Amino acid sequence: LDLGNATVARIVDDVQVFTLDHLLPTADRARIAAHRGWLAPTYLDGDDGLILSFHSYLIRTNRHTILVDSCIGNDKERPARPSWHRRRGPYLDRLAQAGVRAEDVDIVMCTHLHADHVGWNTQLRDGRWVPTFPRARYLFGAREVAHWRARAAEPDGPLNHGSWDDSVVPVLVAGAADLVADDHRIDDMLGLAPAPGHTPGGVVLNLAAAKGRAVFCGDAVHHPVQGIDPAWSSRFCADPALAAMTRRRLLEDAVDSGAWFMPAHFAGPEFVRMVRQGDVIRPTA
Repeated sequence: LDLGNATVARIVDDVQVFTLDHLLPTADRARIAAHRGWLAPTYLDGDDGLILSFHSYLIRTNRHTILVDSCIGNDKERPARPSWHRRRGPYLDRLAQAGVRAEDVDIVMCTHLHADHVGWNTQLRDGRWVPTFPRARYLFGAREVAHWRARAAEPDGPLNHGSWDDSVVPVLVAGAADLVADDHRIDDMLGLAPAPGHTPGGVVLNLAAAKGRAVFCGDAVHHPVQGIDPAWSSRFCADPALAAMTRRRLLEDAVDSGAWFMPAHFAGPEFVRMVRQGDVIRPTA
């Protein structure tokens, strides 16, 4: 996607199908079925399979090469998620196909710190987890880190499927992380904004380029069916009501602004805008 003084590419780690009950337990099947015409087969598999892409966005400007969210990762111990467990995926090869090596990345920005957004923060070398992107500064929301650091002190077993220990802590220990405010500005084109609800310290990244705007919204919107009813929060939202408020605001802002909409899990076209169709907000290429 060429925005003049910035380009955006999507780097896919994997594509998987989640059942409706598992991902969006309060969603209404009948209402979704009424929109099957535009949902299937791009976003909907069968009657209740929600197709999710797990991808990063690669932003290149004349100042920075930025990776937004780092997906699932390889070699991670995720026994509770068999499709994530000890993966050997070609993510870094796909990054190279986009013209970027790991050492070319200046900034890794995580919208939040769930396991499928931090996996490629680190890779296994000689039995140790080390930062994958050796020159990068990793931008973590300070409020997000404080929340998970407090949770890590509780005796609840592996935090976020173990990703806190293998994909966040090694970056902190290496001194490669910058803990930033929810409204942190990277430069005059790029800035964060709060998007709480899915996690307490979740953020979005806004890009204002010469030829258009884009909003990188992580999991504030998981799947296009949430445009049918933004109140359908995911099973993994820490505060479902707050997540729904954030989701509705982001969807309406995307329609009103005409910005490119960049969620972390929409399958189908690489780049979409959001449009109103009756009382529904849906993606269009």
